[in-house]
Amino acid sequence: MVSQVNTDIVKGKTTATLVTIPNHIIQAVGTKQGTGTARNATTDWTSTGFYESITPSSTSSKILIMANICGYQSTASQYYMVNMYRHTAAVAADGAVAGTQLFNDTNGFGVIYGNSGDRFGNTTCFYIDSPSSTSEVFYNVYHKEGGGTGQFDSVSADSTIVLLEIGGNV
Repeated sequence: MVSQVNTDIVKGKTTATLVTIPNHIIQAVGTKQGTGTARNATTDWTSTGFYESITPSSTSSKILIMANICGYQSTASQYYMVNMYRHTAAVAADGAVAGTQLFNDTNGFGVIYGNSGDRFGNTTCFYIDSPSSTSEVFYNVYHKEGGGTGQFDSVSADSTIVLLEIGGNV
């Protein structure tokens, strides 16, 4: 015999608040950009102006960041790097570093490199963050080059960011 429970809402026994189920997706947000408006990188981390935000429902929630960033490096034997920063606000394109850097300072979470010909590429990140906040949290994409001209969003290929709030322990 199969059991079945039908309900519209589950409330806590000792409080009237909704029940949080640990390790389940609570909310999902995402965005994409593929306008072909190239943003040139510099040799220091600068903002691409590409970001997504989420407002966690609990300080114990985790945020699963999934991002695919499209870029281009115009010069052979040079690098184009991508990083992610958590901040309390969106950072405009070409903006200076603000917030908490989530990946290493040297190469970030991905590198586009090539010896010759066109050096278009995608770099992908998957990361579980613990912002410990119930305020809106912004995940801003930054980039830098190791020489030559590195570009974000130069060929109209879509870059994407998806954020999933995962319920924390209760």
